[in-house]
Amino acid sequence: MEKFSKWRDPATGIQPFLPPAPPSTSPIFIAILTPFSAAHSIVRALLLAIDALLYLLLVHGVALLLTPIPPLHRIVSSIFTSITCRLALFLMGYWWIDTETASSKRGAKGVAQISNISPKRGDLIIANWTSYIDALYLAFRHNPTFLLPVFSLLPDVPTTSDFGRKTGTGSANILTSTANQPGLLGYMPVSLLTLLARTGNLPPTAAVPPEGMFKTLREARRRSRGPVCLFPEGTTSNGRAVLRFGDGVLAEEDVGEQAGIVWIKFFKHSPPTPFAASAVLPFPTPLRHLLFQTLYTPTPFQRRSLLVRTLHPSASPSSPSFLPSEILAATPGGLAGVAKDGRGAMREAIGVVLAETGRVRRVGGMGWVEKKGFLDYWQSTRR
Repeated sequence: MEKFSKWRDPATGIQPFLPPAPPSTSPIFIAILTPFSAAHSIVRALLLAIDALLYLLLVHGVALLLTPIPPLHRIVSSIFTSITCRLALFLMGYWWIDTETASSKRGAKGVAQISNISPKRGDLIIANWTSYIDALYLAFRHNPTFLLPVFSLLPDVPTTSDFGRKTGTGSANILTSTANQPGLLGYMPVSLLTLLARTGNLPPTAAVPPEGMFKTLREARRRSRGPVCLFPEGTTSNGRAVLRFGDGVLAEEDVGEQAGIVWIKFFKHSPPTPFAASAVLPFPTPLRHLLFQTLYTPTPFQRRSLLVRTLHPSASPSSPSFLPSEILAATPGGLAGVAKDGRGAMREAIGVVLAETGRVRRVGGMGWVEKKGFLDYWQSTRR
């Protein structure tokens, strides 16, 4: 939409914050199917509520009794989490989830190498973030400790409503200068339910480091009982591109100088159809999106598709052959986010390979700071 034209990346022209619009449908057809859609959504919402209660009872109840025995607690908690999260995905229409390996090796040998291993304790999973579906899948497959970057406070910037045609410049009114980036304070571990509720929101900010926060990824990987998962973008996008990572995220000493594999995963959702809205959620309205878009379908078993692409470990940032300087030198504008002393090279290189894994582009001019302005303006238009 033209009124949001300011939040297009100046280099690519991509708008990473607006969800894709579904194809138009006949109003008469919609009116006929509305009673069926309402009935199906209510039934599936009730089943999801029961599943959520089972998750709380089993994971935060039964499994919690095994806390004195950490290895057994981890196994039982992972089993209960896998069952309940897979059931939730099934009720949302994800009967089958496709996976692919982006391998630097050709032939069956390269693919077979990754099929026999999975993230374990000490490993780091780096993924893009587009929806609560992404978090449910990761919990189902790996049950990691989820981390969100915590930044220092961002000064309030007045929001203007003069965008698009009101400025007389139309789509030329693009945000061409990036705001000052707040510094990174650390990484906050969050539970699965907290992460689901935070979908679409900005990353946490604080004046002082909050209690329970890990100062470095190295500390988080060492102290967690399973793999850790980080969404370096800090917030959700519409999946068309990889957002700019916040300053200080993914320091070289946290990624390249520690035992354990760094896994790169990219989630790609199917485009919307007249009968199924898009699963991507750039707005901070996860419950509303779940009830009125994910579950509100004209058929009781509306099938949705999700593709999860995983970069082969031989090409991941934990591989000895991973050279950030070479990756950035071969990428147009790749060195733009790197300081003169070389700081930030690992962060920028990981952004490049994450985009390549998903076969999308990076939007170097759009990150969570720009999304704050986007959300402020979006909320002002709803009043």
